[in-house]
Amino acid sequence: MLVRNMAVIVALLVLWLSPDAGSIVAMPHPTPAPSEHEVVFAVPIGHGGVRYEGEQAEMLPWGPAALAIAPDGSFWIADTVSNRLLRYSPEGVTLSVLDLSGHAVGIGDLEVSSTAIWALDIAATTPVILRISSEGKIVARYELPEYLQREHGLSGIALIDEGDVAVEREGGASLFRLTESSGTIAFTPLEGYTYNRRLYVARFVGTALDDATRGVVISGDVSTEVAVTHHLGGLRILGVRPDGGFYLVVEEVTVDDAGAIRVDQTVRHYDAGGRLQGMARVPLDQQYTYVAHGLAVGPDGAVYALMTHPDRVEVQRLRFTRTLEPILISGSPYRNRREPGDTIIAQGCVSRDSMMNIANAYVNNSKFLSTTNTDGSCPGRGKPRYLGGAGNYSSVAYDWGGWDTVSGYNGYMHPGTYQSGDIDTAGVESCSRGVDCSGFVSRVWQLSSKYSTSTLPNISWELPASSDLRRGDILNKAGSHVILFSDFGSNGIYGYESTTYNAYDRVVYMYSAWSRLSGYSPRRYNSVCP
Repeated sequence: MLVRNMAVIVALLVLWLSPDAGSIVAMPHPTPAPSEHEVVFAVPIGHGGVRYEGEQAEMLPWGPAALAIAPDGSFWIADTVSNRLLRYSPEGVTLSVLDLSGHAVGIGDLEVSSTAIWALDIAATTPVILRISSEGKIVARYELPEYLQREHGLSGIALIDEGDVAVEREGGASLFRLTESSGTIAFTPLEGYTYNRRLYVARFVGTALDDATRGVVISGDVSTEVAVTHHLGGLRILGVRPDGGFYLVVEEVTVDDAGAIRVDQTVRHYDAGGRLQGMARVPLDQQYTYVAHGLAVGPDGAVYALMTHPDRVEVQRLRFTRTLEPILISGSPYRNRREPGDTIIAQGCVSRDSMMNIANAYVNNSKFLSTTNTDGSCPGRGKPRYLGGAGNYSSVAYDWGGWDTVSGYNGYMHPGTYQSGDIDTAGVESCSRGVDCSGFVSRVWQLSSKYSTSTLPNISWELPASSDLRRGDILNKAGSHVILFSDFGSNGIYGYESTTYNAYDRVVYMYSAWSRLSGYSPRRYNSVCP
């Protein structure tokens, strides 16, 4: 106990003595709970390992996006903040580092076959798949067609039979095989994942709107039902073992007594006949940053997870058991069902259509930016990563502390005197323009002043269930981030957000899995029209 207290005191003294602390009050990172899984190796945080970003009040901390395991047993980590691919031995020895600076904006997923490394640059203006040789040379770039881009549920990539790559939408709810023949690129729709010439399909029985609790998995000619107690938010194939058994990722969703979404993510192991062999829980509540593709099946048939902590990243081998104790507790379905409060910010109500019109105006904005706008002098500014030189750019740039309207942002860019966006969080610069996450929601809700993620709850109320979400509602994590809800999708939701996550650095419309939303509170604006 004395050692733990001394650690806390030292952390507070370091923060107090730091010249960069400013007026932001930060608390020491909590000590992570002991893991129930086997730690294979750990990687430090910083220049010699993996990097984080956004560790600041009113920012979303984020870090590595994906874990992949090569046929030779080496581990690959997408260090998205540093724009690098890191390769480690099973003992945690660094084998190689591939720097993708100048080739990619933000790596969102990663796969490694015996002949190539495949990386999805999900943050590029037009998302692309990079094919990289084992020596680190970019062999090919495959631009994704419009129907496979972020606004249509682009979520990742996967390896299937013959080492081919498939593009995943909505967490694998739909798949498209990438093929290249005589210089012609094609994306062919697939019924499901194919491994060893056997088809694997996971699908829901019901929809998000009717609070489905059941799903079904088809492996070859075998059909297996999956059921949960609460809402079945996610159901996807993770991979196949050498013996023909397979792994399924299940996400069960509820809203707790504190009004926050809670997700129980488990991996279920089935044999080739569809019989359940064991289950393992992924401790999402222990993750320091969300890892979109943090699970991978190794050539040994084991499942590995990438777990993030404030001072390290761990590769863990999951331990499977016959049963798992439930961990989700639902709040009372009526605890927060009430009439909107007395605080009314705008005259009359704000329609959901008008909210969506404003949100779409941000995403669909197009503006020519000069070299002054992209690279001009602006002390303290962090340049958004999607910006190159002068040219036409879509959307509105992320600017910490900003809440410009679309027309206001375009006006500031037109004379070429202001800089587009600021992803640095040390302070609010007067020379940069754009909008941050809560500034964006403040504009969409048509508020008369900018609210933060900590004060948006003052003008909104909690929804009793995630299935109650409607267009224009929000998913809010006080002190960190807010997402504007648009619609439900398989395995997750669609939403608008101004974010630096995955190096987007602008307002985007995209798909998110439920596991990303664990800890967020579903809320509704007091003055929304019925």
